Amino acid sequence: MDRPDPFFRGSELPRLALLAVIMLAGWAAVWRFAQHEPVPEKPPLRVEADPPPIEPDRAIEFETVTDRTPMTFRDNAAYAYLLEKARERSPEQLAKESRRDVFLTHLWERPELYRGVPVHIQGAALRVVRFESKLSKTGWLYEAWIVTPDARRYPYDCVFEEAPEGFPIGVDVSERVVFNGYFLKIMKYQAGDVARGAPVLIGKLGWTPRPASEPVKESNRILQWSLVAIGLMFLVSMSRWIYQLSRYLSVPRRRTAGRPPITDDIHPEDLQAWVESQGDANDQPPDDPDDH
Repeated sequence: MDRPDPFFRGSELPRLALLAVIMLAGWAAVWRFAQHEPVPEKPPLRVEADPPPIEPDRAIEFETVTDRTPMTFRDNAAYAYLLEKARERSPEQLAKESRRDVFLTHLWERPELYRGVPVHIQGAALRVVRFESKLSKTGWLYEAWIVTPDARRYPYDCVFEEAPEGFPIGVDVSERVVFNGYFLKIMKYQAGDVARGAPVLIGKLGWTPRPASEPVKESNRILQWSLVAIGLMFLVSMSRWIYQLSRYLSVPRRRTAGRPPITDDIHPEDLQAWVESQGDANDQPPDDPDDH
C-alpha cells in the first residue's frame, strides 16, 4: 500500500497560521465591541428660530468664584446655591430650561459669560464616585466624569444629589447618560503629571439601563458573520489536515514487490553459484579483432 502524500503541502501551513491569527484577532475585536459600545451620536441641532440670549446668573454667591483654580471653600457659596436651585426643579423642568447650543468651547473661552447657565450634555460617564457632603440634604453627593462627542479628551465634572436606581458606581464605567446642570466654573485638576481644566456642572442626571439583549449594530453584525465564515474555513482546513495526518501515521512504509530485504548474510549456495558464474566468464577466449 502506498504511503499518502504529506498533509502539509506547499504553502498550506502558512495559510493555516494566517487564518488562526485572523480568527483570534477578529474575535478579540468582537469582544472589545461587546464590552465598550460606542456612544450613539445625538441628532444635529437645527436652527428653527432666533435663540433667546444667554444671561449669566448675577447672584452674589458667584463673586468669589475664580476659574482655572481647584475647588476651595471660596466656591462653597455658589456650590450650595446651585445645588438648591437644581433641587427645586424637576428633571423635566431643568431639561426644558437647559441650553443645547452651549458647548465646551464656549465654557472654556469665556466662562464668566455662562456662570449659572443651565447646560444640556449627552455622552458617556466614565467615572462615577459618591462622597459625603454637608451641602446635600441626603448627606451624599455623586460626581460623574462625562465625555461628549465634541470633546472626548476633556470631560465634564457633573455633580448631582440623586442617582437613578441601579446606576453603577466605579472608577471604570461606561454608561450613556444625559445631564442637565448649571455651570459653576472651570476647575483645575491634576491628570497624572499634567494640570487640566474641566467644566463643573451641578444638576440632575438621566440614565436608562441597557436591555439584556441590546440590538447589534449592522456594522457589528457584518463583522461577526465575516469572522464566523473565517472560523469555519479554519475548522474545515484543520479537520482536513488532521485526517491526512492520521492516515500518514497509520500506514506502514511500502516495500518494493518481489525484492528480498537487503542483509549482510549470503547463503552458501548463492555464493557458490556466483563463484562458478565468474569462473565460466574467465574461461571464454577474448574476441579476435580480425573478426570485426
